[in-house]
Order: sequence, then structure tokens, then C-alpha cells
Amino acid sequence: MKMTKIIILLVIALLAFACSEKEHEHDMPETEEVGGTPENILATFQAKYPNATDVEWEEEDGKWEVEFELDGVEYEAEFDENGEWIKTEHEVSESEIPDVIQNTLDGEYTEYAILEVEKYDSREGVYYEIKLQKGGTIEETKFYPNGKIMKPEWNEEEKEDGISHSDMDND
Repeated sequence: MKMTKIIILLVIALLAFACSEKEHEHDMPETEEVGGTPENILATFQAKYPNATDVEWEEEDGKWEVEFELDGVEYEAEFDENGEWIKTEHEVSESEIPDVIQNTLDGEYTEYAILEVEKYDSREGVYYEIKLQKGGTIEETKFYPNGKIMKPEWNEEEKEDGISHSDMDND
């Protein structure tokens, strides 16, 4: 009889231990897969960002986009269908704009207000995209870390109105 009680207590203890392990598994950051994110893409992401949390995947135009947090900062990364990393972006504050880019802004965009600054890390290298506003005009301009302008991109409303960068240069 004592042996039966001991066996029952051991089984209960093992079940309790197994249940507590399952609860801890749920505490780990989960990856939300949309349409089954391919394993090669997941492996590349996990190798590049092993400490990412709040991970959410989305497939768009043959590319896989993932939003995640790392050290309290929200990031977005993009991978191609072969699992190759393309780029990662995150918003930064105006105070994090490198001095050489700030000098370009001070020289060529003195009448513009800074709306948003994003830092990109890509296969081609690091660059910054800065959304600027002057009156009703909004421009997204990309800068190399050395302060040189990559190319201006005008917002969708201006494109629909038929206004191009070359049109604006003639004003």
C-alpha cells in the first residue's frame, strides 16, 4: 500500500513538472508565421537576431518582412525567398543623425522640417532616410553615412499630382 502511494505521488510530481515546463515554453517569444514562413528564412533571421522578441511575419511580393523588437527598439527586416537578408530598418531620433548628414541638411534643406529619421542597414551598406517637409511638400531623401544624398523620393500624393523632383528644381 505504501509503495502504491509513493508511485502515485511520483506520477503526480512528474505530471506537475511536465505541465510547468509547458508553461515556461509559452513565456518564450513566439514567432507568428503567416502562411508558414519558410525554414531557411526563419533560420537566417534567428541567426542574425537571436534576441528578437514580439516577432511578426508577413509575405509581400515574394519577400518576407518581419517586425520585431530588439533591446526595446522596434525594427523591420526584409528577406528574399532564398532566405537571404536584404535590409533592416529602425527609426532614430534627430539627435542620432550623423554630423556630416546634419551638415548637408543645414546647407541644402534649411527651410525643411524633419518629420522622421530611419536608419537602414542593407547588403549595400548603411544609409539614412529622412522625411522632410517644406510647406505642403513632403520629401523622403536618402543619405549615405558620409552626408552625400543618394536620391530624393517624392511622396505618393506628389507623384499622383504629376510633380517630380526635376519640376521642383525649376521653381
